Amino acid sequence: MLKADMHCHVKGDPHDNIPYTAEQLIDHAAQYNYTILAITCHDKVIFSDELKGYAASRNIVLIPGAEKTLQGKHVLLYNLTQHELDETKNFDDLRQLKRKNQNLLVIAPHPFFVIGSCLGHLLEKNIDVFDAIEYGHYHTYGFNLNKKAVRIAQKYNKPLVGLSDCHRLSTPLPPLLFIRITCWIIVALSGYILKMLIGHRFSHKL
Repeated sequence: MLKADMHCHVKGDPHDNIPYTAEQLIDHAAQYNYTILAITCHDKVIFSDELKGYAASRNIVLIPGAEKTLQGKHVLLYNLTQHELDETKNFDDLRQLKRKNQNLLVIAPHPFFVIGSCLGHLLEKNIDVFDAIEYGHYHTYGFNLNKKAVRIAQKYNKPLVGLSDCHRLSTPLPPLLFIRITCWIIVALSGYILKMLIGHRFSHKL
């Protein structure tokens, strides 16, 4: 099983005040034996050959990504450039980008959390553009805003993926969450491109 987190913020995020750098995040992930990592700052791709090499030196495949604001809502995008990110203004633009960029991966982050930037009803309205749905890290046994996301994933046969939305490094990233709820296998190809091999089934009560 690959240990991965594909929703992490670092210093330089235009919207959030993050105290640690990309290198510090990579070091932290390496400490807990992560093998795949994506930095997903708001509306900004933080990725370079130097950063990719830094991660590789710690046995981590670094994926280029960002948490894009589309029509006021957050969407996780992977395997794209800053130019492609800037040119994507709405969901129709995203559909066009998916046709042009066959490596683009789209995930719905914490879609039903009680934050104005969460997708809410726009998830189902645009379900065709999403490859997977995030099962958010922030939940307890008595309080879980992921339940509707699970129902939508089941309804449309979309994979669920557990991600941390990491904003601090005081604790390990949550590998047990990822392993418990993951419904898909990801394979690193060609340096940093991800290929999804979907063979999911909802065998857990989440």
